[in-house]
Amino acid sequence: MKAKTLFLGFVVGGVAAGIATLLSAPASGKDTRKYISIQSKSIALQIKELGEQLKEIKSRLAYVGEEGKEALSTLATDMADSISQWKKDILPHQQELQKEITNIEKSIADLEKTLNVPSK
Repeated sequence: MKAKTLFLGFVVGGVAAGIATLLSAPASGKDTRKYISIQSKSIALQIKELGEQLKEIKSRLAYVGEEGKEALSTLATDMADSISQWKKDILPHQQELQKEITNIEKSIADLEKTLNVPSK
């Protein structure tokens, strides 16, 4: 939609410039027609170049989108692998901490019995 608006703007601008040139041209009709012919060819060339540039931009955007999608997929896979590896690495430490907590709780219970403090 924006490309159509931009193209329409170029066309309307070109027509307006042509009309303004005709109305304010101090040159003869022959010279004016030659000038208009040159200007119309120049505008046509600019429009063609603009179309090619828009195609190139569209192509690059598509490429960037695909690259981004691939990078996100790779990142998600790497993150999942890292989390899985972290869980494997932390498991022995977690189990050891649980054993130590159990031993501490047992020691506290034994100490309470020794001190004759009623347990909670």
